[in-house]
Amino acid sequence: MATELMARAQIMSTSMAMPTGALKTSTSGLVRAVGLRSSVSSQGLFLKSRSASTSTARRSVTRSVLEAPRVEQSATEAGALNPAEVLIQKLGAMGAPNDTELHKMSDLADRLFLWDDVPKLATKQTFTVYELNEFDRDSPAFLELSRQSVNKIDPETGAHIKALGDQVPFTNKLYDPTLTMRLGITTGICLHMKNYPGRGAPELQQLQFFTPDHYETIMSWYFGDMGHICGMGPFINFQDTLMGITGGSGFFAEARGVVRLHPITPFKFMYTFTISGIPELPKFLLNPLVPPHFGVESHPDALQCKNALPNYTD
Repeated sequence: MATELMARAQIMSTSMAMPTGALKTSTSGLVRAVGLRSSVSSQGLFLKSRSASTSTARRSVTRSVLEAPRVEQSATEAGALNPAEVLIQKLGAMGAPNDTELHKMSDLADRLFLWDDVPKLATKQTFTVYELNEFDRDSPAFLELSRQSVNKIDPETGAHIKALGDQVPFTNKLYDPTLTMRLGITTGICLHMKNYPGRGAPELQQLQFFTPDHYETIMSWYFGDMGHICGMGPFINFQDTLMGITGGSGFFAEARGVVRLHPITPFKFMYTFTISGIPELPKFLLNPLVPPHFGVESHPDALQCKNALPNYTD
C-alpha cells in the first residue's frame, strides 16, 4: 500500500511538468515496476516456505536414522539375537576359512565384507577385554637398539637401562571381560620414549621385569571373523593412558573412538574401548567384568580354547 501511494504521488508531481504523451509512458512504467516488486516479494515468500519445509524434512530423516538403532536395542533386550550375533553364528557354521594359498585371502576378505550389511549404531558403545601374556608365544622381544649417550648399564644388576630407540615387539592372547572366552590375539610394537626411575605403585616396583617406562605404541586387537581394531598412542606402564582408534576391518570397519589402557602387571593388561560407528555389540563382550588384579587368569576352558570365538585369531 505504501509503495502504491508513493507511486501515485510521484505520478502527480511528474504530470504537472510533463506532456500528456510522456505522462502516459511514465505512468505505465511505474505500474509495471510496482507489479514486478510485488511478484518478487511473493516468490521470496514461496522460496522461504519451501526451504523451511525441506529443512524440516531433513531434520525428521536424521532423527529417524538415529532412532532406528534404539528400536533394534529394545528388541535385543527382549532376548532376541542382534544382527551381529546372527552373523557370528553363520560365520561359525561356515567353519574355518579356506586354507589354500590361492583362496585363503579372498575367503577372509569376503567374510569381512559381510559386515557391511549389518546396521551400525550412531551412539557410543563401550566394552572391555583382557590381554594376557601366558608365555607361550615367545613374546615380548626386547630389542636394545638405543645408541644414545643416556643409554646406561644398571650398576647393581648389569642390565640394560631402556632408552630412546629401544623397541619391544609383542603378541599376546585376548579374552572377554569374564576371562572365560578366548577372542583372539594382540600384536604390535612399543617404541621406548622415556624412563621414569622411581615411578609406579610400590606393588608394581616389587614385580620382576617392571621398569617405569613411557612407550609410543602401535598395535592391533584381532577378533577372528569379527575383524580387528587398529590403535596408536602412549603406553605408560605405571598408569592408565588413552590411545586413539585409527581403523579396523569387518565389524570394526567404521570404528571411531578411543581405548583406555590399564596396565595390571608387565604381562597383564585391560583395555576399555569406547567406540561409535559399529553394529550393536554381541552380548559376550558386555558380560560382567572380572575386576582387574595381579592374580587374574584366563579360565581353563578359555585357555584351552574350548570356549572361544568361532574361527578366533591365533
